[in-house]
Amino acid sequence: MSRSTAVYVLRRCGYFVVVVFSVYTLSFFLLYALPSDPVALMLERRSAGAGGSTSEQVEALRAQYGLDQPLLVRYVETLGQLLGGDPGTSFQSGKPVPEILAAVAPNTLALAGGGLVIAIPLSVALALMTSWRRDSVLHRTLVNAPALIAAVPAFWLGLLLLQLFSFTLGWVPSAGGTGLSGLVLPAVALALPVSASLTAVLVRSLDDVQGASFVELLRARGLPWSRVYLTHVARNALLPFVTLAGLTVGGVLVGTVITETVFARAGLGRLLASSVETQDAPVILAIAVLAAMLFAAVNLAVDLLYPVLDPRMRHRGSGASA
Repeated sequence: MSRSTAVYVLRRCGYFVVVVFSVYTLSFFLLYALPSDPVALMLERRSAGAGGSTSEQVEALRAQYGLDQPLLVRYVETLGQLLGGDPGTSFQSGKPVPEILAAVAPNTLALAGGGLVIAIPLSVALALMTSWRRDSVLHRTLVNAPALIAAVPAFWLGLLLLQLFSFTLGWVPSAGGTGLSGLVLPAVALALPVSASLTAVLVRSLDDVQGASFVELLRARGLPWSRVYLTHVARNALLPFVTLAGLTVGGVLVGTVITETVFARAGLGRLLASSVETQDAPVILAIAVLAAMLFAAVNLAVDLLYPVLDPRMRHRGSGASA
């Protein structure tokens, strides 16, 4: 590994740390600096219909969860706990946060992974087909389709898929299904808006590259269009697509909140929504940091893939270090 490559990798790893640390800091102060009282809400829910709570109970719970300490002390202690792999205990259930996350995280990861597995190949196939000939009828017909799909609200799309494939055709369970049959419809609902955005970007990139002078040069040399298009045009058009695909991971994680709600799936999205409602700060903070780590890790992988897709980056790095 050259020195310039090593510096590039270290810089990107530094960005990873900065992103995760920033998300933790912002989330912590938004959660714990709010004027609301999570302990009072906790006692209200626990003692509903069983009378009120005493000031001694309130103070005992504050001490138990460290809420009686100064904000900066809690910030440092919570950061140390997270670095040690201990996100703390849920305010509402009293269970360790890792136990709560472990019960639902596999469902969300399967949903997000299934959505990406559908969205990325579908968007590549649609974009290649649309831009095969820039002036064709097919191009003029399909070029605006991704924007129309992306404009459809996610919850409405999910309800439409439920109505068609669950209630009308009866092919898949309507809610709470397990296994592949319960995953396919939510994954499709999550994938379609993502695929529309990716397709639109890749189509524009493919159209732009086709207008480059080197494409005309390759055609003048007698190379068949299929080879020029798939080997040279597609490869040069991939960089914006890969960039957006990395950023899409964050959008997919956000989309699971709506998708899991529509399809009644247990997952991090529904857990986050319920935790926000009950002000369960440890759970919210753990989900935020986990999502930031996943998002930053995917984008780190994309950044490290750039020199492979674009050799000019390697040459610029070599030239700068020379």
